Amino acid sequence: MAEQNIWKLQGSSSLNRQVRRGHVVKQMLKHSKARLILDIGCAEGFITNYLSQLQAQVIGIDIDQSLKIAKNKVKNADFIQASITHLPFKDGTFEAATLLEILEHLPNAAINKGIAEVNRVLKSGGTLIVSVPYKEKITYTRCIHCGKLTPLYGHLQSFDENKIASLLPENYKMVKKKYLPNLELISCSKLLSYMPSRIWLLMNDLLGIIRKGYWITLKLVKSI
Repeated sequence: MAEQNIWKLQGSSSLNRQVRRGHVVKQMLKHSKARLILDIGCAEGFITNYLSQLQAQVIGIDIDQSLKIAKNKVKNADFIQASITHLPFKDGTFEAATLLEILEHLPNAAINKGIAEVNRVLKSGGTLIVSVPYKEKITYTRCIHCGKLTPLYGHLQSFDENKIASLLPENYKMVKKKYLPNLELISCSKLLSYMPSRIWLLMNDLLGIIRKGYWITLKLVKSI
C-alpha cells in the first residue's frame, strides 16, 4: 500500500486531524526551553514543521523514503535516515524528543531497544512527547497478495497511559496527558477547521472528560 502524503490532503478531514495533532504537540513543547529536538519517525515532516516553529533546532529521522518529501517541504529542520533502534547521536544530545504514532507499529523487541536508545540520547531533565492510538482494538484483514492476516494500518500494539509508562525507565515522570476524542464535529469538521487552536483545545478537553477518545498524547520529563 502506498504511503499517504499528508501534504496533499488539502481540504480533507484527515488533514484537519493532522493539523490539530501538530497544534497539540507544539503546545506541549512550547515552554520546555529545548534547544535541540529529535522527531523520531517523522515521515514526510508534517508535524516536524510545527516543531520547527519553536525556538529550537529540530532533527527529524525516519527509515522511509518519505524523508525526501520532508526535506523538500520543511526547510528549517534537518533530516537523517535512521532507525529508532540505532540512533546516530551521542548520549544526552537532546533536550526534547517526540515519538508520535510510532510505538504501535513496532514489535516488542524493537520497542524495548528503541526506548533504550531514546533514553540514551535524551538529556536528564529532558522532555519526551509520546502519542499513540488510545486503547485501540487491533483489527486484522486478509492480505490480497499473500492471503495472510495482517493488522490494519500496520498497528501491532494497543496502548493506554499506564502501558506507556511501564515501558519507560522509572525516572520518567508524566506531567501532562491529553485525549483527543474521535468526534467529527471537533476533530475533523470543515466547518470548524478554522477555529483557533486555543478554543478548539478547550472544547476538546471538555469533551474528553466524557469520552477519552481514539488518540492520547503524553508529556513526560526525565528526572535529573
